Parts: sequence; C-alpha cells; structure tokens
Amino acid sequence: MFKIYKNKREIVNSLIKATDVVLDVGFWGQGVKIGHRDWVHNFLKNRAKDVYGLDLDFDSARLNPSDHYQKANAENFDFKVKFDVIFAGDLIEHLSNPGLFLNACARNLKEGGSIIIITPNCFNLFHLAEKLSKREPTVNKDHVCYFNEKTITRLLEKNGWQLAEIDFLYSLPIVYKASWKKKFLNFVYWLLSKFTTKFMENMVITAKIVNKR
Repeated sequence: MFKIYKNKREIVNSLIKATDVVLDVGFWGQGVKIGHRDWVHNFLKNRAKDVYGLDLDFDSARLNPSDHYQKANAENFDFKVKFDVIFAGDLIEHLSNPGLFLNACARNLKEGGSIIIITPNCFNLFHLAEKLSKREPTVNKDHVCYFNEKTITRLLEKNGWQLAEIDFLYSLPIVYKASWKKKFLNFVYWLLSKFTTKFMENMVITAKIVNKR
C-alpha cells in the first residue's frame, strides 16, 4: 500500500531510526536556506544517531562538527565510515550520471543499508496540465532528467539495487504567489490525491543493495 507523506519531516520520522548513521547527500540546498524550519538536514540530525553531509559547496564554519562534512561530487565520493541510510532529497534529477551516484552510495553503505531518494514524478498533474497549454512544462533550470515509477525502478536494477518501496510526497515547501490557474490546479490535485497516487508531485523511493560494488 502506497504512503502519501505530507512533508519531509514525516518521511524522516517514518523511515529513519534513532540508531541510524545517515549520510545526507546534497544537504546544503534542498530548496530552503540553512536554518529554515523545513531544512531536512536538521530533521535528520534530530532523528538519527549520527548524521554526515556531502555537497559541492557549503560554509563549513556554520557546521558542527565540521569533520562530518565533505565537499565532493555526488557521483564520486567516499567516507571513512559506512552508513545505515543514505538520504538523497531532490538530488538525482540534477545529476549528469545517476548510475555513478548509485555506485558511490553502494560503496559507502553498510551491508543491508538502504537509500532514500526523493524526486519529481514526471507525470504529475502540474506537468500534464502545462503540456496542454505549452510545448514543455515549467521545470527547474538545473534539472537534467525526470523519472516515473518504471524508469527509476529500472535505473536501480541496472545498478545493482532492489526497489523496496515507492511512496509519495504531497508537495515541496516552496512558497510563491500562485495564479488563479495554479490555485485551481492545487484544488484538483488535492482532490485527486484522495483517490489515486498517479498524479502525485513527488516520489519517495527506498532501495537496498543487491550486488554491493
């Protein structure tokens, strides 16, 4: 049975255990500024036993302890510790080579460890609605790929992973002044979410390693 999470705090509280050592990949951005009440890295730190972070760039002076953080590409990284969970929120759609990212995650997980990926559902209601009026829907300018349930499952399989679960995230904490059209779509989206997950905005994928590399 699919779960629909209202926000990322619910995801963390549901999927992360108090005994877990967690790596948060792409922790510095995640759609909000550091210190914001919806900064997922803080949710992880408040929930897990120990939390590390990886990003291309961040202000190490604002992090404590700083030795838990590494400036590196998500497609090629290594830590001295192994992790129970690697959390990748709103990341994989930005990567040039998601297969290399999955291989790096496999190297850095404990035996039996898992990865949690949050990524847009390419067939969400807002994308489909915009295709009716535009050649292409509005997308983040830094996104290079989009997934649906079939393609993310196949990507995992081709890189030695087994899908454990696909759930859904209702929406991201992005605040802006919506047009009347967007407000109408928001209402339709809310209504549809009561009956089906097909048009949900974001997928939450949990997977485990089959062939550790």
